[in-house]
Amino acid sequence: MTMEALLQPRSVAVIGASDNKVRIGGVPVDLLKRAGFERLYPVNPKNATVQGLVAYKDIESVPEKVDLVIVALSADATLPMLERCHALGITAAMVYASGYAETNEAEGAARQTALVEFASRTGMKIAGPNCMGNANFTDNVFTTFGQSFQPGEPAGNTALLTQSGNMCATVFRMARRAGVTFSQVINTGNEASVDFSDYLDYLAGDAATASAVCYIEELRDGPKFLAAAARFRAAGKLLAVYKVGASEKGAEATRSHTAALAGDSAAYDAAFERAGVARAAELSGLADLAYLHTLGSKIGGSNCAILSISGAAGAILSDALSLAGGGVPTLPSNIQAGLNAQIPGHSMVSNPVDLTGNIVNSNDFLSECIRLVLQPDDVDVVLLYLPGGFLTSALDQVEKAAASTSKALIVIDTFAMADRDRLAAHGIGYFDDFDRAARAICAYGKWKSANVSAYTGSGTAVRWPAFPVDRDALSETDGKDALARFGVPVVSDALVGTLEDARAAAERIGYPLVAKLVSPDVAHKTEHGLIRLGLNSADAVAEAFRSMMAKAQSMNVRIEGVTLEPMLHGGVEILAGVTRDPVFGWMLTVGLGGVWTELMQDARHMLLPVSASDAEGMLRSLKGFKLLDGYRGAPKADVSAAARAIAALGDAVLAGGKRLHEVEVNPLLVMPEGKGAVAVDALVLLTAAQNDKVEEPA
Repeated sequence: MTMEALLQPRSVAVIGASDNKVRIGGVPVDLLKRAGFERLYPVNPKNATVQGLVAYKDIESVPEKVDLVIVALSADATLPMLERCHALGITAAMVYASGYAETNEAEGAARQTALVEFASRTGMKIAGPNCMGNANFTDNVFTTFGQSFQPGEPAGNTALLTQSGNMCATVFRMARRAGVTFSQVINTGNEASVDFSDYLDYLAGDAATASAVCYIEELRDGPKFLAAAARFRAAGKLLAVYKVGASEKGAEATRSHTAALAGDSAAYDAAFERAGVARAAELSGLADLAYLHTLGSKIGGSNCAILSISGAAGAILSDALSLAGGGVPTLPSNIQAGLNAQIPGHSMVSNPVDLTGNIVNSNDFLSECIRLVLQPDDVDVVLLYLPGGFLTSALDQVEKAAASTSKALIVIDTFAMADRDRLAAHGIGYFDDFDRAARAICAYGKWKSANVSAYTGSGTAVRWPAFPVDRDALSETDGKDALARFGVPVVSDALVGTLEDARAAAERIGYPLVAKLVSPDVAHKTEHGLIRLGLNSADAVAEAFRSMMAKAQSMNVRIEGVTLEPMLHGGVEILAGVTRDPVFGWMLTVGLGGVWTELMQDARHMLLPVSASDAEGMLRSLKGFKLLDGYRGAPKADVSAAARAIAALGDAVLAGGKRLHEVEVNPLLVMPEGKGAVAVDALVLLTAAQNDKVEEPA
């Protein structure tokens, strides 16, 4: 018994049990009693009975070692009670009390730290603190003080998992109105011992659960979440999430452009995409996704054919689908001809299809129209707008069409008059709102058709050079040299330390040249005037060398010299950077190079490892990809070479060990097709060394 003791207990003691059925200590006793739960032991030192049951003066008096103890005491009284429960061999507890880390005060944080230490020392599984408890509808076990969850509700195969008690009740109510029934309802609270991903991993293996809808505020263990999500995906179970905090107040970029782009929301987006998780755009979307999963075997994607009695409604639905990322494919000419032969009068039949008001006089052509639009392979779903009486009079035709197809047929009735139960009995979906229908269908279709990457990295044996202990960054030249080991193409350069060497190197390389100061202490050289472009003579190189050295000396930074490199012409600048997200680990960001990346916020993110194919997909999904694809007659850029360079960058970072903090190539210059890509600048940031020895990468 591990998680089962929390979620499927066979015996429960309620410490702090109350005769009052609406008090926190009274609700779970009432619910469990009404559910017919037999091995229930109220603990109350003042009462001989609680709600008609024998009460026990203390936990030591309970006649058996229970699977689960519910602690409905104050925060100060909770830990001493848990110590007593542990002494009896009880292995699972649920803590209702608040007053822990959620207070954001030192006293509450100290309480939670003590609770975490207790759980670690004893191995006890503790739900909460500050949790509302759970409702197991499959086994009829209610360990919650939330009164939204009542015995007698029908059991289903959807689990609800939330980090907020109030949102738990809110989503439950929304979903029940949509006809969704539940296997488990779980509120995680502060997760001092058992975290969100532990519950998720349990649900992935729960035979009674086919889908889970989740409200997330913050995940504590990203890799564990990804592993549990992978189990959901492998089992064909829907995992849908609503992550609060999608809007960013802004990330302060201290050392790199990448850090400004790779915020909390971007990391969660990348993680959900990597794991094949369905993302709800709003809270109500969780209920909608759970509802659509009841039709899931019929929904293969988010391309929709629209049949509507209103041309305006057809246009509205088309817009809503397009904005949500779905498709409204133009129907083939033979299908359009067939529709024209069926629909009385002249109407639009390319998609959306205008059924016209003639359907009032006769609707016997409707099932044939539905059959026709379902024929193309690129149509996944038929959306049928028939509000109120239009649907009522045509329902036989709709049911006839639904019975003859394996694809999804979803009715939209904005009058909200549809017989939901009758539609459900015939496998027909139903919404009463255009936008909610579009968003849900697109999110579900994206999840259903997602091709989750199984790439596990190159497993390269190449190693980084030893990292110096006295630096928090490598110089540009050291960074580029290290990346070149892993196959990242870098621009050729010459590091010089004297004026004479600078003149000689310039003549050897040829003009025009770029000169840059090399210092591990200066990340953004442009801002300090430490880069000079278009140097066309030895005298120009000499002047740039003297000027930059003087500027660097005035800044009191370490100076390794000046690098001279050929000034490259043509090509498109992109950025490729990798940051270490505290929850999910290494995350790659790609975007347009230079200031455009931040200004336009046109970037894509993916968790490592990333293959060349993944990297090319990221580039092609950029809004600015046209610049790489021969915009306005410019030559097409070598996108495949850029993708290989980006994948090599990812491999390099994975080989970097704990001291590697961030790596950025900006710009990566993508030359015309067939001429490759080259890293012009590189930034490698390190974390502080843990001792005074040179640390080797892992």
